Amino acid sequence: MNRLINPAKALRTLRKTPAILAALLQGVTQEEAVALRDGDDGWNVVFIVCHMRDVEAIFTQRVRSLLAGPNPTFAVMSNEELMRRRNYATADLRQALAEYELARREFIALVEPLTDEQWLLAGLHPSQGPATLMDVAINAGLHDVDHLEQIVRCLEPAAADESAA
Repeated sequence: MNRLINPAKALRTLRKTPAILAALLQGVTQEEAVALRDGDDGWNVVFIVCHMRDVEAIFTQRVRSLLAGPNPTFAVMSNEELMRRRNYATADLRQALAEYELARREFIALVEPLTDEQWLLAGLHPSQGPATLMDVAINAGLHDVDHLEQIVRCLEPAAADESAA
């Protein structure tokens, strides 16, 4: 596929997040991950990592539905429903991080061997409209960036406290 956005670029981007996420969270304790939020009403670090893990599974399911048959409609679940079902409030940061990393490896293993034609398979997101498999993969990478930046905002108070000491 000779395009500006192509499977190789998508895969390269998808491979980067686990390493960046691990580096960001390297010295973060469970207590800090629960306490540090991106604002008074924002998510804490544990919630963000759990969300990334669970949305990764959603992206994988979307790819599987695209590969299973023509023009599927993607299932959608609210963030609040994910938090409740997966009990983010009691989640362990390191376990959620390991599960995210495993889910990302599975996603990459699923899409890596696909043909150019398969990357163009299309389905329908109920509120966002038509999406190809390439769109799902690119969206996964963009979703990563949004939440990596959110984690950086959560960690800023901790970094400021360390430099003041």
